Amino acid sequence: MNESEERPVVVCVDDDPSILSALRRTFRHEPFEFLATENASEALDWVLLRKARIVLADQRMPVVTGLEFLDLVRNCSPSTVRIMITGQSDLTGILRRKKLESIQKLVRKPWDDAALKDLLRRLLRMEAPAELET
Repeated sequence: MNESEERPVVVCVDDDPSILSALRRTFRHEPFEFLATENASEALDWVLLRKARIVLADQRMPVVTGLEFLDLVRNCSPSTVRIMITGQSDLTGILRRKKLESIQKLVRKPWDDAALKDLLRRLLRMEAPAELET
């Protein structure tokens, strides 16, 4: 990437500041800009204004669920790759309720740093939206 090119943007929304802090540490040396917030409205603004290539959303948040948030992203920015990151031990409920179009990837907490970095690097190299993986 030359200096005139902007780094790709990855946005994360999670209501737990410690999770956001851990993710910031994980991604601090990556070749993309990582924006993290506890506020879903702010995250959606970033997705749209900064043309985020990837968005990560926690499922359990107080104002909007991750599924609802990712559905908004799908409607507003269909080319943005949508990843749900969740600590819920029983994912059956999420998978039963989800709209297949809303979630393209599912990452369980606690995540493996190296695997998550590799996933995001691979997704950023792709030009088309990723297929669903659970």
